[in-house]
Amino acid sequence: MFLKRSILLFVVVSTLSAGESFLWVFLESDPNSTQIQLTTRAVERIRQRGSSITSGNMAVSESQLSQLRAAGYKIRHASRFLNAVSVIIENDIQLADLHSLSFVKSISPVGRAPRLKNKETFQTTQLERSSGLSYGASEGQNEMLNIPHIHNLGYDASGVLIGVFDTGFLTDHPVFDGIDIKAQYDFIDHEVDASGLGHEHGINVLSAIGGHLPGELIGPAHNATFLLARTEDSYSESRAEEDNWVAALEWADSLGVDIISSSLNYFQDFDDPNEDYPTSALDGQTTITARAANIAADRGILIVNSAGNEGSSPSSLWPPADSPHVLAVGSVNPQAEISYFSGRGPTYDGRIKPDVVAQGSLVYMASGVNGFIRGNGTSFSTPLIAGLSALLLQAQPHLTPDSVIALFQNHGDQASAPDNSYGWGIPDLTSFFSALKTGNSKNCMVYPNPGQAGEVHMILSESVSELPKLAVLYDIRGSEIASLNLTQESGNIIKISIPSSLGLASQLMIISVKSGEKIYAGKFIFLKV
Repeated sequence: MFLKRSILLFVVVSTLSAGESFLWVFLESDPNSTQIQLTTRAVERIRQRGSSITSGNMAVSESQLSQLRAAGYKIRHASRFLNAVSVIIENDIQLADLHSLSFVKSISPVGRAPRLKNKETFQTTQLERSSGLSYGASEGQNEMLNIPHIHNLGYDASGVLIGVFDTGFLTDHPVFDGIDIKAQYDFIDHEVDASGLGHEHGINVLSAIGGHLPGELIGPAHNATFLLARTEDSYSESRAEEDNWVAALEWADSLGVDIISSSLNYFQDFDDPNEDYPTSALDGQTTITARAANIAADRGILIVNSAGNEGSSPSSLWPPADSPHVLAVGSVNPQAEISYFSGRGPTYDGRIKPDVVAQGSLVYMASGVNGFIRGNGTSFSTPLIAGLSALLLQAQPHLTPDSVIALFQNHGDQASAPDNSYGWGIPDLTSFFSALKTGNSKNCMVYPNPGQAGEVHMILSESVSELPKLAVLYDIRGSEIASLNLTQESGNIIKISIPSSLGLASQLMIISVKSGEKIYAGKFIFLKV
């Protein structure tokens, strides 16, 4: 197999010099701003899974950017999500002059992340390559989420676009042979190669989600397509900033990303403690990353983020994991016991967090160019849940981010009694997958999804001249529930009536219709009103 890469250029205007500081500058709206250009994939994602009213489509005003540059400000990133820019401030005069600009609404410090090497721990010696079958030493972390069973049904995250934000991604390791990388960018050094210095953490995370070396390590989403963004500098002399994270999010959004796997958190540990976010900011809508994540969710992007490693005190998880629209991931050990370091809720406004947990202690991952290592941290439980999310979106491509989060919560092993350590627990999503990819069965799209009693539509995988007058409704176990009236609206679109008199409970269901020797089937979530 070979490495597939297509590198996309992303332009940033300046670099950061020693001794300089930088701020977020929030701008007034400009009616002359222009609409950004999105890829067809991004437009389709917003249509399928986004909100009917979403922000982030208008570029930051070029007139305002020009005025800032003319005044001597160096611009790091311009954010269309926030209608803001991060600027480099060289002295107190520049800071004071910002307030005199009529289009400046407010300013705030740019958040900085703590160094990862102080937060994650690893087994220090390189591990011998295992001789086990299939998943090798990664079997346990996959089994905890029932990933092998889902893989056996034919799901491998094909067609799902995942963005991974981390310290860099050297992909010379054999677990990455054949990995499909659509684009990459280094938001630290402003290069189109995201390998970067300090890339070990990124190698670990990427292998956990998408590595593939049978008999050694298999990631849940090993056949997904990836966007790689280096947003985090692991060295103390140049700690990464949250504006890199926001810039990467907007870059991935424009390319049509489905899921972001982020093992990064931003809240405190600023160089100046007076610039730390207050505890009251842990409300899912105050910090920069939480605000950007909420906009991304409105645009149909599922963000899977680590709860952080600041546990075990209450309210020890860090943004953007505090957002109600982010799937926040805590850590358990191989015995399913909470890891001491795993960030806890509640949020400042009293919500339970994290949402779910997965193995984050002794996770088996690639290291360097040919080694393997076990690591501890919510950084490593997060890609496992992100991989499971990708499998779910492959099976149910119309699920909105909030719907995905709700499904994870409702199918956690602590769903009946969630708490602020485990959240809703370890998810079991196997009931949402069925083997529809064999024989003459054709997978089809059902919409709206989730659906209710009334009418749903199914788009057939090919044009069919004539169909029977009835479709068949099954539960996820394959038991027939009812025959349903259908109307063929075109060669490949049918309308199906689901009467409320069936008294169906909320569940994953299958609609099937036969034409000749071919069976056309589509899965959807039925919601009882």
